[in-house]
Amino acid sequence: MRALLEQNGKPCCINLITEADNKFLANLNKLEAGEVKPHVQSTEHMSEEEKVKHEAEQAEALARSMEDEVDVLIRKEEEEFHRVQQADAKKKEIEAKESKERSAKEAVTNAKMEKIKQQERDLLDTRSQPIRQYLMDNVVPHLTEGLIELCKKVPEDSIDYLANFLLERADLLDDLLIKKREEEIRLKEEAKRKAQAALL
Repeated sequence: MRALLEQNGKPCCINLITEADNKFLANLNKLEAGEVKPHVQSTEHMSEEEKVKHEAEQAEALARSMEDEVDVLIRKEEEEFHRVQQADAKKKEIEAKESKERSAKEAVTNAKMEKIKQQERDLLDTRSQPIRQYLMDNVVPHLTEGLIELCKKVPEDSIDYLANFLLERADLLDDLLIKKREEEIRLKEEAKRKAQAALL
């Protein structure tokens, strides 16, 4: 068989031939060689008409058997084709399902990440609240006044002017703080003297 299919040492379609093909070709070779004869009734006692009719029936039976083998091969190829199509459809269905599950998981993960980010923002806002309040109470009013003075006077060196303004303001605040502490100390000493005088 291989010799029949190979010409000039080149293989041709050898991998596509199945065992059923080999059997079919072997039967054809045997029929041609006359090794296997189809079921033949004795034609000696038949008339010419019956012989012709009998030969036609035998040819028809042979053609039918060949058609049956061809039909079997065609059916097998169709079944294989349908099986491959079903496998592809199933594979696509599985891939679509996995893709859907993956996108659902990604959506859940993204929602969790967004929630975590929001919690971090809220926590940062909560932690930065005291700092903001401190800046609003102690820095922003004086800085605002310095910027207003800067806009009124429009000096050539605005940075130095603002720095000097803030330094003067710091000295003024220090003086006020010292006076406040001295006043508190004086009031405590007076309260102590009164308490000692009341005891005597």
